[in-house]
Amino acid sequence: MKNIEKFEQLFNQFLQCVTILQEALNVSFAEALTETFDNLENNKIKVEMGAPDEETVAKLGEMYKKLNYDELPRQTKIQVFSYLALKAVNDDGRDVNQMPTPPILATIIALIMQKLLPDKELDILDPAIGTGNLLYSVINQLKDRNHSKNLYRLYGIDNDEDMLNLADVAAHLNDLDIELYCQDAILPWMVPSPDAVVSDLPIGYYPLDENVKDFATKSDKGHSFAHLLFIEQIIKNLKPGGFGFLLVPKSILSGKVGADFMPWLTKKVYLKSIIELPDSMFQNKFNQKSILVFQNHGGSAVSSEVFLTKLDSLKSEEALVNFNVKLNEWYTKTIH
Repeated sequence: MKNIEKFEQLFNQFLQCVTILQEALNVSFAEALTETFDNLENNKIKVEMGAPDEETVAKLGEMYKKLNYDELPRQTKIQVFSYLALKAVNDDGRDVNQMPTPPILATIIALIMQKLLPDKELDILDPAIGTGNLLYSVINQLKDRNHSKNLYRLYGIDNDEDMLNLADVAAHLNDLDIELYCQDAILPWMVPSPDAVVSDLPIGYYPLDENVKDFATKSDKGHSFAHLLFIEQIIKNLKPGGFGFLLVPKSILSGKVGADFMPWLTKKVYLKSIIELPDSMFQNKFNQKSILVFQNHGGSAVSSEVFLTKLDSLKSEEALVNFNVKLNEWYTKTIH
């Protein structure tokens, strides 16, 4: 219990620092959060055109001292920052698509990636990076299983500059290098073709119909589904034989949308895995998601039996162990 209380106390100290800076600069919580961590990392409070004023600078200076920031373990800094980033998405009234992905899903994706990705230097991209939570969590787990060897060049795309600033701070805290691009990911990418894409795809309608007139997954009438357009864009940009590891709405894999989309998808790529996530993870059935894994045609890619499974619960350690056993069986029988 003591540890939880200690963490809560620390979190509240950080929260107070961010809130004071937010009021002094009259900016969003996300902007104040980015600046707070920049100040702490650089050991200097940034002042531009007299803001924050001298009184606030002095007050923050005292508060920063009490944090003992340089003495805090890296993991604690990451944890505090992650919770504050979640608060930023909530408080600033951002889109629900910008909510960080639950860490357990990063673990499942990392287990599959470890099986399928070659053991060499790879370019890995998240085209809807948000705060970077999913990508960094996956990469940290791959590094841990690879004796801390980092084989990955990371890239992130998002159309929200505040989110990219948070992703930048989080990368720094995680000791990861990343190139971040502020753009609409449905438009041509400015990044090199990646070997793998990892993403929790935004769900909803894409409003700019003119941009998608050449997309096969566009709607015949009205706005198109952003998540389908994203998948098409990912396939277009992946290297030959490259992999997609995506969190997608369950609804696109079956039913009316699936009846159109899945035949198109299976012509474009080799399906590798579809993992249904527990219903209990989602507040309503419209938000339910699955993990979709595919490999682009080309290179040494070949068709194989698809790994299909449904996870009943992720609350126990046992569920993850069972999943890993099934994954190993499939890999040994089918891929290896």
